[in-house]
Amino acid sequence: MSESATAENSAVPMPRLGVQAVLRTDVGLVRSENQDFGTYTTPREESSSHPGGRLLVVADGMGGHRGGATASRLAGETVKAQYLGSETYDIAQALREALTRANARIFTEAQANPDLRGMGTTTSALVVKNNQAWFAHVGDSRIYLVRGDEIRQITEDHSLVASMVREGLLTPKEAETHPRRNVLQRSMGVAEDVEIDVSGPFDIKENDIFILCSDGLHGLVKEPELKEIAALPINQAATEYVKRALARGAPDNVTVIVAKIVPVDDIGGETLVDGDETLADQPFDETQRDTAPITPITEDSAGTEDVGETTLDLPAQPDRLEKTVETPIVASPPRGSIAKWVLIAVLALGGAGAAWLYWNHQQGIAATTTAPAR
Repeated sequence: MSESATAENSAVPMPRLGVQAVLRTDVGLVRSENQDFGTYTTPREESSSHPGGRLLVVADGMGGHRGGATASRLAGETVKAQYLGSETYDIAQALREALTRANARIFTEAQANPDLRGMGTTTSALVVKNNQAWFAHVGDSRIYLVRGDEIRQITEDHSLVASMVREGLLTPKEAETHPRRNVLQRSMGVAEDVEIDVSGPFDIKENDIFILCSDGLHGLVKEPELKEIAALPINQAATEYVKRALARGAPDNVTVIVAKIVPVDDIGGETLVDGDETLADQPFDETQRDTAPITPITEDSAGTEDVGETTLDLPAQPDRLEKTVETPIVASPPRGSIAKWVLIAVLALGGAGAAWLYWNHQQGIAATTTAPAR
């Protein structure tokens, strides 16, 4: 190739990349309530945001009835609001601050409400801006990247079995059926502070597929299938992921966001107020069902409600394997309870002492009465 041709090719600008994405969530076949939460930003919201870019979030709550749904909703809503309101253009910093704020909010709510004590959630957040991406992550929800014929999990599970696999104590296959696979070593909201994994920026390419999902999906549909299904149009892929989970019993809630990286010109664009970028002004396709399904969902059942905003207030049913935190949070006794138990102990000891004195006194009387006269 001639030098002039090389120079001409190098002068061709990279296409501006945007995101097409679909969000699906389902309560599953065992649980009575959807404790997952998914959310995202729209181009119009991003136009007033300092960091900018498209934000996608999936959260999987835990903590029993009410607690799990509350925790995941607080995580999704707070991360989104904090990110959009951030005053920094540093996306990694904005993501870290957003998850830090969400953690504090969940913890504070749990301490203030005894019914929510111990609640927590996973949180996986991805930002795509221009031709790069960033993510922040806590827990065992996952973000996958499908590029060409390869699929790669780009987040690291913060679970007991995952750490055992990393240390060579378990094989990945053994981890799938381990009795403590539900135990998290890190989650949002169970302590005042949390360690957050943040990564980026890293380059993205046209036709890359990102899959954000709760363990209700990746626990049942493994990487080879995830990659195979990702080749479908994204709306079909998202629906197929949920169908496969339902076909395998879906003991947990199932939530997935499928996001495809495409040139902005392919989807129509909107110039943002700050002129920094052009993104597709395309609403996300969403589906949510809050009741256990009789048949798998279909494309015709797609709704338009914001995922996670509404959950049915139904009695909790036993789950096949409830997610827990490795180090349980021990609630402090209510004010005054320590003094109450000390008083009870003192009274008990005092009662025992009085009984002993009374018994000795009676023995003395008996001895005096029965002693022979001189």
